[in-house]
Amino acid sequence: MPHVHRTHAQARAEMTEGILRAGRAQLAERGADKLSLREIARELGVASSAVYRYVSSRDELLTVLLIDSFTSLADAVEASVAGLESSPAERLRTIAESMRAWGLEHPAQWALLYGSPVAGYSAPETTVSSGIRVMRLVAEILAQGSRSASAPGLSAEYEKALRDAIEETGLAMDPSTLAEALVAWMSLVGVISGEVFGQLGAELAAFGQESLDREVRSICQRFGLS
Repeated sequence: MPHVHRTHAQARAEMTEGILRAGRAQLAERGADKLSLREIARELGVASSAVYRYVSSRDELLTVLLIDSFTSLADAVEASVAGLESSPAERLRTIAESMRAWGLEHPAQWALLYGSPVAGYSAPETTVSSGIRVMRLVAEILAQGSRSASAPGLSAEYEKALRDAIEETGLAMDPSTLAEALVAWMSLVGVISGEVFGQLGAELAAFGQESLDREVRSICQRFGLS
């Protein structure tokens, strides 16, 4: 058979996908704190130096896997509401259910995103844009509601930090609404994590969806969404 010549771009794309595939497998098998570039090289059948040309360290591999996982989650969630003509409450419910489905299908990647921090690793700013895609969707829906004026006030320092975040992300909401939206976001992640990480116990493990439904209804009530 004639030799098929690959372009540099094709070779790079294949190597990048191979590293991601092997990295995801290691996440599932041993967790983020035990990733090994040398083992990835052995699995791909290349010299370690070939892998290091694409990812220079374990931390860089973690960053690549973080962005890949955030992107995969956001793509799935955005696809679930694309073209969906429904109320804000129904859109929020659809987003939450899509997050849960992705987390249950990709528990190791969910753990990388929302589980315990990896010792010695700090995510760089390059992960932010992919990392806030789903949270932005949720916040924009919540901003459409009529939140109760009884929410607690903000310290001057927290309000300034929230205003900085609003300016940086371009979210169309006031600091108080963003503060409440962040709490709602963390509650959604927490409920899903409880199921993904098996924290509900054997007796309640079958009620993850019902728990999420209750949390979504509670959030909708707090924000006056219908």
